[in-house]
Amino acid sequence: MNALESLVKKAGGEVVQKLAILAEGDAANRDDIIFLEKLPIFEI
Repeated sequence: MNALESLVKKAGGEVVQKLAILAEGDAANRDDIIFLEKLPIFEI
């Protein structure tokens, strides 16, 4: 996600929101991204 944000800024764009299809682990607890569903992590 950071690489895409960097690319947008280099192209002169502005990131107004971050979106992911799935969020796993700690990413599901972040409030700076929007996601459709939490992806569970299974302990091995």
